[in-house]
Amino acid sequence: MTSTPPFARGRRLALFTSAGIAALAVSTPAFAQDADDTIVDEQAAAAPEADNAIVVTGSRIRRPNRDTLEPSIVVNADQIEERGLTNVGEVLNEQPAFGPPASSAVGGQSGSFGSGQSFINFFGLGSQRTLTLVNSRRYVSSNTASIFGPVAAGSQVDLNTIPTLMVDRLETIAVGGAPIYGADAIAGTVNIILKDRFEGVRFDAQMGIAEEGDAQEYRLGAMVGTSFADGRGNVVAAVEYNNTEGLLYTDRERTAQGLFYAAPNDPNSPFDNVVISDRRIPILSEFGAPTTADIVPGFGFDITDGSGNTLVFDANGNLTPLDFGERYGVVNSAGGNGFSLLPVSNLLSPVERYLGALTATYDVTDSITAFLEGQYANSKGTELRSQPVYNTWLFDDAGTPDGNLIVPLSNPFLSDEARATIGAQLPAGQDFFYLGRANTDLIAGEGSSEVEVYRVVAGLRGDFYLGSRNLNWEVSGLYGRSRTEGRSRELVQQNFENALAGCPAGADSSPIATISDICAPFNPFGNQNTQAVADYVTTIANPTATNEQYDFIATIGGDLFNIWSGPVGFSIGYEHRDESADFDPGAFFFGQPDPADPDAPRTQFGRSIPIDPVSGSYNTDEVFGELQIPLVSPTMDVPFVNLLEAKGAIRYVDNSLTGGDITWTAGGRWKPVEDFAIRGNFTRSIRAPAITELFNPNSAIFTTADDPCDARFINAGPNPAQRAANCAADGLPANFTSNIVDFTTRGSLSGNTELENETADSWTIGAVFTPTFAPGLTLSVDWVDIALEGAIQSVDAEGTLEACYDANDFPNSACDRIDRDGAGQVEFIRTGYLNVASYDYQGVIADLRWTEATPFLGADSRISLRGSYQYIDKLEQQVGTGDLSTFRGSPGYSKHQATVGVTYENNGFGAFTQIQYIGENVVDPDAAPTSYQFFERDEIVYMDAGISFRTENDFTFRFIVENLFDRSAPYPAPTGGGLTTYFDGIMGRYFKVAATFGF
Repeated sequence: MTSTPPFARGRRLALFTSAGIAALAVSTPAFAQDADDTIVDEQAAAAPEADNAIVVTGSRIRRPNRDTLEPSIVVNADQIEERGLTNVGEVLNEQPAFGPPASSAVGGQSGSFGSGQSFINFFGLGSQRTLTLVNSRRYVSSNTASIFGPVAAGSQVDLNTIPTLMVDRLETIAVGGAPIYGADAIAGTVNIILKDRFEGVRFDAQMGIAEEGDAQEYRLGAMVGTSFADGRGNVVAAVEYNNTEGLLYTDRERTAQGLFYAAPNDPNSPFDNVVISDRRIPILSEFGAPTTADIVPGFGFDITDGSGNTLVFDANGNLTPLDFGERYGVVNSAGGNGFSLLPVSNLLSPVERYLGALTATYDVTDSITAFLEGQYANSKGTELRSQPVYNTWLFDDAGTPDGNLIVPLSNPFLSDEARATIGAQLPAGQDFFYLGRANTDLIAGEGSSEVEVYRVVAGLRGDFYLGSRNLNWEVSGLYGRSRTEGRSRELVQQNFENALAGCPAGADSSPIATISDICAPFNPFGNQNTQAVADYVTTIANPTATNEQYDFIATIGGDLFNIWSGPVGFSIGYEHRDESADFDPGAFFFGQPDPADPDAPRTQFGRSIPIDPVSGSYNTDEVFGELQIPLVSPTMDVPFVNLLEAKGAIRYVDNSLTGGDITWTAGGRWKPVEDFAIRGNFTRSIRAPAITELFNPNSAIFTTADDPCDARFINAGPNPAQRAANCAADGLPANFTSNIVDFTTRGSLSGNTELENETADSWTIGAVFTPTFAPGLTLSVDWVDIALEGAIQSVDAEGTLEACYDANDFPNSACDRIDRDGAGQVEFIRTGYLNVASYDYQGVIADLRWTEATPFLGADSRISLRGSYQYIDKLEQQVGTGDLSTFRGSPGYSKHQATVGVTYENNGFGAFTQIQYIGENVVDPDAAPTSYQFFERDEIVYMDAGISFRTENDFTFRFIVENLFDRSAPYPAPTGGGLTTYFDGIMGRYFKVAATFGF
């Protein structure tokens, strides 16, 4: 269970939340929210000349080729342009090794706390465990340092802020980047290489539109580059504008079906959960549901007509029969005219981006080069709609902010007919009634997040000779700053009460400023309120988050000495890094302090609990070194050993908060023959605690949990006998019913400055086939194994309860976090971050690249084939002593996934097709097949295709069709990882047209 976020307005019956008021369709498990890599494209860039050494991602040692020990992939600019992709996140998410993104524009409901941001999820181990670099250097995070941020706490990079026009190539490696680049590279490293050599001017324009005629996408860009000082310097600058329009769930046939899992009505059903369509919540009404007692409709206290039909208000304030549809339990129904979440659920968030980047180099001397990088980004994501604030018995007692409204029969907005009908059914002497309401007419509008990023890098690099040895060096410093400003319309409770009471004379308005300070009476019946009412009862909340980063790196490397097989390569260096993050919830979310007692709990202005600011910083001092030792070279003519080399790297990280730690890697490469190589490595990686995990203040939450001592769960857990004994020792009977299971309970969530680094032991072994008889062919296959221990987890109420009652040492420190009353009910629970989780990933990744001249298809023609594949053998998570959760084979983590593309080029004409294969999967790998109807999702293939024409005057036209055959998503379309995985099928056929002109 999780704490209630500020936009979840309420704290009462888990019956409501657990039945999924926040779930918008068929729910599925989510993993590591919030991959192996995918392999090396040895031909993504032209092979360097023998005397031009290069540096590849995963090493700082210059080498004559792109061979790596780690599984790796390179995606170059031509491939990005060919696909018409406008976001780096889109490029990476097409690779099978990347799991469903932790955050993206698809399915976002983040409001003002990170709407539309793009964070990748390598290997499904969580976005906080992928290190993202730009030109091999760190990039400032745009993640909000708050428990209410869009993804898990960490230093994730928002890929919305990178202009694709400026990208030269994307390089990724699995596991082994930690000793080279430092903390956070547990799953892998993504290195975005920007163009630093370009001469001329290029203009780019692109437009996309769905076959449905919506979801338009626009991009305009320009890039200019020039050399100066007789070629000693070069500067490249690019600007880019992107605008993507949004969609609601009601805009697509599959999501508009309102598919949802509910317990069956048929006691003989073979399934524990069945799929219902047109999911409604009949006990809620956006126009008002009157009752004679403090309850929801359907429990015998309804207002009814002469035929016994339950009455609710319609949009015009008249009483009309409620059609319950086919009811499934208390909350859900299939059909009818109850409240639907679909019109207030985002399928695709609009995102508007202004991007700019600059790179410059200047040869100060023949052996010293100065370089400069600068990036600017302004990215704004918006939610088209948001859930309203609710007044309902489900959340609290009548008369409280979240409970039913208490409305007098004398309310002037009540029609005479409705007054008579309701009055006739009230108990004797009662002159008021209760009204439940989903206030969509007050708040269901746009929430947005605007991210602004500045980053500048400056440095020097060069070469020099020490004796006969050529050495290279580099010194650089960078500064990065991101600021995220949220904006959302929020209900102000005091003004709402004033408006509901008809604006009585002398009533005090809230001290928080609202959009209008002029009270306008609130009509709770129907949808008849004016904008003046909404403006008086709402304010604009503006939470802000700021991240800053300073990084200084100095390295020196080259040939250390020569041995029998060649030079031993080395690189050593020092890095100092400062990271800071601040989150200011703004006056509204912060709440009102008690002037008489500043330490007392603050009073919320609206329906959300007060949110605390977060502020913290740390710094690191790091030293690192790397060796590459050639043991056998091809010139030695050793039988069955064409090449044998060993590599090792180590880094010591001294973190000002978590202390010293060591990350290292050791591996090697063996080529028995020239055409075939075996490679492998073992790596110890670390992830430092994030500022939110360290410094989050003691924040109030409302939460639910499966209490281990409840009779429904007493026989579960890793050791049911131990659990039962501990519960009995705590004085709880075997038939105990715990309220926290069904009713939200007060608690707290706090950071932990005693957290330690996460550690992962990982290894890979693989083979690379580069046949001399087919010089354009490269095939690589690698096994990847990642075992992460001590992962930082926000241990929620359920985890805290399990840690107490499932332990052999009872009572323990976890029990001290739980307060029970005299009847054994949990009345308060303290939760927080601990190093208690573990993750295991095992899988195979393979990559195929083949480019071949095809003169029989055109004198200058060639065909390129590329393919990436992932097989997931294990993907598991365990928190403390809790149950092991398996995600291999769930939506978004199919056991088999592949992407294959073919490109044909001939004299300015090009054509490509790409297929994405998503293997079969199941709703929940840990559940029995009878747990869910439609337990399995069939495999599916989506195909994209495009053509391009280039004229002699450097004008290029491209036409692209995504989801060429308009394949739908498997039934039923799930939320969570499945929504992003099958988004092509939900969107439908999509067209893109692009043009590029340069000189």
